[in-house]
Amino acid sequence: MQPDDIRRHLNALSHNQRQINGALGALQNQFEQRNQRIDDNQIARAPQRIEDIPGVRTPRWYEVDIDFTNGDTALRFNSAEIAPDGPFIITQVAPYWLITDTTAANFFGPPAVAPTGRVLPCTALPLLFNSVGWAANVAAPAAAVTNLGDMFDGTQNEGLLSDIPEFSFQVEISGSGRFWTNTRIPAADFYGYGGQPLYLGHQGWVERTDRIVVHATPEVACPHNGRVRMVFQGYQILGPISITDALGLSG
Repeated sequence: MQPDDIRRHLNALSHNQRQINGALGALQNQFEQRNQRIDDNQIARAPQRIEDIPGVRTPRWYEVDIDFTNGDTALRFNSAEIAPDGPFIITQVAPYWLITDTTAANFFGPPAVAPTGRVLPCTALPLLFNSVGWAANVAAPAAAVTNLGDMFDGTQNEGLLSDIPEFSFQVEISGSGRFWTNTRIPAADFYGYGGQPLYLGHQGWVERTDRIVVHATPEVACPHNGRVRMVFQGYQILGPISITDALGLSG
């Protein structure tokens, strides 16, 4: 083969190589652009909030019951386990006091029959607002003293509020060991000034099979036997879902 032929052949090979390199570069650019679009779509679809997590929602309530006896002043606690069918999203919390006492003599009056099974608030605050106005205007006997202390004194005519307990609470998520608060919260804070249940300003959640633990402390001696019933209202997202993982909080 003549030198000129060799040069022409090498030039042709070089030209073909440049074309191949150009085609490969174009394919690489297309591949990178496609990957970028996939990444962008995945980022756009990644849940940013609990509401973004896919799954069927169903209303759900969980209750934590803690029994107390007449005169109790010590902290007690109990828990409720979240069902394995999905994480529980909490939107509302409300504590109640279920009367379990069957002894009528333990109540103001006393009544002929104990009000067993009746439900009261865990604080006198919602009732106190109305009672103060009543106590200030009632035509009390001259021997009676109409003041705040008497309203909680079962031996006085105004002592109806003596049957109302007064509790403080802490809520713990067992799996993480974290408390919603670092100190006890008065039961009154769960009702608000109007007596309505507390709607959370930000949704809380408990992972499936985890436990909600309620710590209840009587601020005054329990006036009779009863049961604190803390009710957590919200919804369950059905499926093998972890809120922590879905929101990228596990790292």
